[in-house]
Amino acid sequence: MTYVPAFPKPVRLKDKDYLDWLRRRPCLICGAQAQAHHTVTKGAMGSDYRTVSLCWKHHMELHRKGAEWFEEEYLVDLKDEIIRSLEAYIAGGR
Repeated sequence: MTYVPAFPKPVRLKDKDYLDWLRRRPCLICGAQAQAHHTVTKGAMGSDYRTVSLCWKHHMELHRKGAEWFEEEYLVDLKDEIIRSLEAYIAGGR
């Protein structure tokens, strides 16, 4: 019997232009120069489209304390911020 997986193997979506665009945006918490934070790790096949702009300080803080703490502390919904960034990018904010 041949095993056929129920779901296809995940493919990680990559977009260097989108990540570069995100890095030019300000940190969504403090407005400083940003990095692109993947909300789902690249190792877990997280897409480049599931990222938010965070400065180094807030990026490291999110990794240390976790997404749930981060969202409560800064009253931010990371999923909403992902959508806002994608909408701005698609609308021509490049």
